[in-house]
Amino acid sequence: MFLAKQLRKVADMAEAGRLRLHVVPFEAGAPSLQQSLLTLLSFADSAPVAYVEAFRTGNLMDDPRLVASSRTAYDLALGDALSHQESVARVRAAAEEHELGHP
Repeated sequence: MFLAKQLRKVADMAEAGRLRLHVVPFEAGAPSLQQSLLTLLSFADSAPVAYVEAFRTGNLMDDPRLVASSRTAYDLALGDALSHQESVARVRAAAEEHELGHP
């Protein structure tokens, strides 16, 4: 029930325009980003950076080649992702499955 509630909250936030949701379905294969959390940061007054976080580690990358490579990996994963509306529907369906006890 708790996971279903969390999934519904994410879907609600996406529908309200508070976040942009794109789910990469299992059938698309495992993207390279699945191994860690990637945050891309852009600034008005300095060069972009990428922050990669995994189990017990984090790395702030400011090397332009690494940042560009991270951006490319993100763009490729986004290319395999469902649309925003399809992603919201997929998350709502997952919430229903969890609520019924069929994860």
